[in-house]
Amino acid sequence: MIKKLFLLLFTGLLVAQLQGQSAYYLNLQAELSSKYMLSGGFWSLPADENLALSNFGGYGGTFGTSTTTTGQSFTRFRQMTINSPGTEPWSSGISCSNTQAITKGSICLMVIWVRSAGAEKAKVNLFLERANTYEKEILLTTEISNQWQQFIAPFDADFDYAAQQLNFGFHTGYKAQSIQIAGVALIDFKNKYTIDRFPIELHQNYAGSEANAAWRTEADQRIEQLRKANIMVNVTKANGDPVAGATVKVEMLEHEFKFGSAITANRIAGNNQQNNTYQQKILDFDGKGHGFNEVVFENDMKWDGWEEKWFVSNADVAKATNWLNDRGVAVRGHNLVWPAWQYLPDDMEKNKTNPVYLKQRINSHLTEILNYPGIKGVVKEWDVLNEITYNEELAKAMAGSPGYVTGREIYVDILKKVKEIDPTIKLYLNDYTTIDQGNLPGSVVYERTKQYIKEIQNAGIKIDGIGFQGHISSGLVSMYDVKTTLDDFYTTFGARAKITEYDYGILVGDSLAARFTADFLTMCFSHPSVDGFLSWGFWQGAHWLSNGPYYRLDWSMRPAGKAVSDLLFNKWWTNTSTSTNVSGVAQVRGFKGKYRVTVSLNGKVGYVDTLNLTENTNLVVSLPTSVGVNDLSRDKFELQFKNPLERGAVVAFSCSEAPLQAQLIGMDGRVLQQVNQPGLKFNLTAPNPPGLYLLRVKLVSGEFWTEKLLVQ
Repeated sequence: MIKKLFLLLFTGLLVAQLQGQSAYYLNLQAELSSKYMLSGGFWSLPADENLALSNFGGYGGTFGTSTTTTGQSFTRFRQMTINSPGTEPWSSGISCSNTQAITKGSICLMVIWVRSAGAEKAKVNLFLERANTYEKEILLTTEISNQWQQFIAPFDADFDYAAQQLNFGFHTGYKAQSIQIAGVALIDFKNKYTIDRFPIELHQNYAGSEANAAWRTEADQRIEQLRKANIMVNVTKANGDPVAGATVKVEMLEHEFKFGSAITANRIAGNNQQNNTYQQKILDFDGKGHGFNEVVFENDMKWDGWEEKWFVSNADVAKATNWLNDRGVAVRGHNLVWPAWQYLPDDMEKNKTNPVYLKQRINSHLTEILNYPGIKGVVKEWDVLNEITYNEELAKAMAGSPGYVTGREIYVDILKKVKEIDPTIKLYLNDYTTIDQGNLPGSVVYERTKQYIKEIQNAGIKIDGIGFQGHISSGLVSMYDVKTTLDDFYTTFGARAKITEYDYGILVGDSLAARFTADFLTMCFSHPSVDGFLSWGFWQGAHWLSNGPYYRLDWSMRPAGKAVSDLLFNKWWTNTSTSTNVSGVAQVRGFKGKYRVTVSLNGKVGYVDTLNLTENTNLVVSLPTSVGVNDLSRDKFELQFKNPLERGAVVAFSCSEAPLQAQLIGMDGRVLQQVNQPGLKFNLTAPNPPGLYLLRVKLVSGEFWTEKLLVQ
């Protein structure tokens, strides 16, 4: 009886849940259950095709009514047609709003079918955003083919959404185009599952992803030319005579190219949230002793964070800075002025009508932080201005006051003040308006970014570098577009560049993230303007998106981390040994950076030192007599051959002491023939190729005798 009542109750609840659902939505639930083991959930949009599509509105184009179709899992669609491109992607679009409330922290799943209505691919922004502030739950820039594709993506609600407070749709203003949408659903699973249980089907790709893409060969050629240099090692005796057959070992210790991440000062150097694993990974990223050579504090040096001491004291920030510097890890400064009220101290907005106060307050802050003990002279590069293209509240407050026509003249004042305080600081401007957003030359935002930089340069300020943030969260950018942007800024401004805040959104799966990260890093490493590549966090446990690009929460390395490690510390890393030729010369071509060079002879080390390889370098090494560079007296040997020799002739000789080893060595240092423990008399054979060779005989005592051979 109890079982029967339970069954009746369960059936009643199921019927109630399914009431009003059209066949498409019933089948969608069944598919999620069978394919992904996801059951239940609540509809945050109507579970009826006609009602769901009717919930959409459009602007900036012609949005058709619901139309029936066959041959698909859905039965209705709507079409949006844009006749001409807008000034921004959001100049036209379609969207709907949630009809049921969603609670902060709920795991929700977005589903929609979409296709281009024309022969060419359409380009759109897919978004879910907070209605009143436009804060995004999902933002994806993508191309859509003319075949129906199902887009599925989960998100963890960042806010409480009452009905009509979460907008869902597409920005379509990129170009003249038509798109069709169907099968739209928004399912709220509450806290029933963790987000990693959910599927992601977004059909993301990027131009240049092909294994045989032309840019790859070109990038490798640039890397060979730009990122490598020759080390010429000349090994001599004390009297200057060349030493042939010496072993030259070249071990790379650090890249000239900067690689690192944003970090938090409180987790290192014995500060209040010390995390030994976190600290160790900074110094040993790949588990083989290769670590970051540059980092940036995520929040500790931002104006508000510095003055309000958000996480640690200023003294502890300085302590962490010097702890890193002592271990060969440079610290970038981020940032001095972020010119929007929300990123500035509260008193700045309160005094926004007082330009004199604003300028004095800025100068006071610059003077304090740039002169702070442990920061001054240690932090040598700063993002002086951050995101000036969009954050214009400070400039607008200054506009119209004496000397400030546009208000942006304040940027020039700030940069001049920094140089006045410390002339050695490298000045960077940091922004996200180009590579991050996929904007290209000609677009409004892109050109505005360039305009503001030109204004600064025209005022006589030399910009040392441009920071391209690299938050690749709205869509995977084209490799060709990345190069176009870097080329354009380098040609226009002549400034160095860095990727300063790289990461990717949670909607990018591990395999795709690894491929994209490797390609993006390769394109940047191959570009003549780019000096570094920093991520905005490296561990999931300390990341603003809870999506650290390189390490998961349990410190297992993600595929993107391995891809980066394989490139920087394997493919683009030089560890090798060679031998000096008969002229005492050995040459190695290696990636630019710091090296340990070791020279030995007969197993005895005669020279060890470090070398910074930034350009072709000649190194002269004079070996001490303690490693056996003094030749034996010729009278211990009797030669049975004449110099020069014919090719293939016998090289015969005898020795008054029993030799340990005899070698015939080529000009390139390679051992061509070797006889071990040959006795008092023995023979070698002259090589066939004509040229200069070296006969070297080593005695049991460790001494040796050498003779140059000329083969005709």
